[in-house]
Amino acid sequence: MKSSAIKEPIKKLRNKYTGCMLGAAIGDALGKQNEGLKRKDILSKGYVKDYGLAPAGCPGENLRSGQFTDDTEQMILLAQSLIECSGFDAADFAARIARWGADALADPVRKKLVGPSSSAAVSRLNSGVSWQESGSIIPSCGSAMRAAPMGLFYSNLDEIEEKAALSSIPTHNSSAAIAGAVAVGLGVRCALDGMECPKIIKECFERSSKYDEGLGKKILYSFDMSDEEPDRAFEKLGTSYLVYETVPSAFYCFSRYFDEPEKAMIEAVNAGGDTDSIACITGALCGARHGMDVFPERWIKGLEKRERIEKIAELIFKRIEESLEE
Repeated sequence: MKSSAIKEPIKKLRNKYTGCMLGAAIGDALGKQNEGLKRKDILSKGYVKDYGLAPAGCPGENLRSGQFTDDTEQMILLAQSLIECSGFDAADFAARIARWGADALADPVRKKLVGPSSSAAVSRLNSGVSWQESGSIIPSCGSAMRAAPMGLFYSNLDEIEEKAALSSIPTHNSSAAIAGAVAVGLGVRCALDGMECPKIIKECFERSSKYDEGLGKKILYSFDMSDEEPDRAFEKLGTSYLVYETVPSAFYCFSRYFDEPEKAMIEAVNAGGDTDSIACITGALCGARHGMDVFPERWIKGLEKRERIEKIAELIFKRIEESLEE
């Protein structure tokens, strides 16, 4: 029988697991409304704070209000692979990405959402190229935006680093992309564990720098910029789909509003550029730190497929719950 002393920490941790997965999807669904737009043009119309439709010309222009993009779809694929394989299996994950990508690229609506790195990798995988050789060398953020489940499934930082790096290779095989996946996976775990912001940044900087020193330094710089106003910070950090910009901008939002997660996500959603990915990563970090209860009820209720995401988070959590109670 569970003691009350054990039940309460477990309940809180479960809430963080759900918060991480939901936070990523919420950020993605909110951010898709501004993807590809310049920050000045976004702010001229006012901050996006609620779900809505993306304007004509945006990649997500045909998506419904509250519907997320390929960022969350790929995160779900990784989580399902981890659950069903009882850990990371690169071949299984690559096969899932190949099947998912073939379906997405055949869909006129979803095709616009799949980035060039993922598209090229999917084509190579489906033509018979091995997952070790299929990944693009473009330093984009596609493997970072989906990496949050690594920090949920594994608790050992060395293991997270190793598996997150490996998870990037089937689609994103540049040193920077690999470093981005490592940083996000580790950031989620450190946030779950209740580390304070400077220590989270230190871990992510040191471990991602092993794979790409430039990205590691940019993450550290994002923390140094956390006292700067967003306009200046995003101008300095950049907000394009390149991992050198997307991941540091997400860490900037997380760091600047460390104890104000709603503000962190709203700033990410309105950063300009690759807003769905910046907000997806920011949401995962914020949810892991604070749990799902910090998100406005309208964000939770309005998210498409919310129950599915909550179920996946619960399945991941159940795999570690017994060890927490021993």
